[in-house]
Amino acid sequence: MNGFDVIVQPDAEDEDAAEVFVNGAIGGRPYRFLLDTGAARSCVGYDDYMATFASVGTDTSSGVFAGSSRDLVTVPSMTLGSISRSDFTLVRAAQGDTDRQNLIGMDLLKDVRCHFRFDERRVEVDEDGAGEDNGAFEELFLDQRGHPYVPVQLGDVTASAVWDTGASMTVVDTNFVARTPGFFPAAGSSIGTDSTGAQQETPMYAMAAATIGGYTFPTQRVAAVDLAHVNATLERPMDLIVGYNAYSKAHWLFDFPRRRWRITKMMA
Repeated sequence: MNGFDVIVQPDAEDEDAAEVFVNGAIGGRPYRFLLDTGAARSCVGYDDYMATFASVGTDTSSGVFAGSSRDLVTVPSMTLGSISRSDFTLVRAAQGDTDRQNLIGMDLLKDVRCHFRFDERRVEVDEDGAGEDNGAFEELFLDQRGHPYVPVQLGDVTASAVWDTGASMTVVDTNFVARTPGFFPAAGSSIGTDSTGAQQETPMYAMAAATIGGYTFPTQRVAAVDLAHVNATLERPMDLIVGYNAYSKAHWLFDFPRRRWRITKMMA
């Protein structure tokens, strides 16, 4: 089966948090990227090679804490494991912008079926949809920018959540906390960083056990952020962002082209 390996980099301050990286190539040159299903477009930093490409447009995006605007460039090829695209357009960070990470977004993943197995440090990829289909799938909502949404059940409340491999831990909208305080006892504070490189001290909560895809996820520490400015740009507002401390506890099969998903295994 085709696919690619992932590198899990634990957070130095929070043992349950981590970032997930992958090794890929642009025009045959090696680059390391953050794997980020919460990003619509793939992005690369500014270097001598990327400086050779003329801008073909501008991308405006919103991180959890701030927005940004960057040039779009078309590169001869973009490769991640068995996934390869020619004449691929991605975001290039501005010269001198050291906060913006290289990242793989949904523009590269949305046309393939991916089986995410983070405990095995592996993502299996099926580009022709011929993989086995045992088990019941749930309908997958992808918004116009390709963000994948999964429902998260907290008691009798269903939260709308983006499944985001770029989030080192789960994030909850402060407005959702205010509406459902019984599910979110306070648990201190932490410093968070979004995809634009912006940092902010955020309150933390111990989110109650939740059900996702028919499986129960235990109580987890979550960061609370006001997502109003991000939600204003989204087709479907989000109550939660499912981050590493949640998604790493299961194997996830996302058939992006067929708009369906399921959990194939829950960690013990």
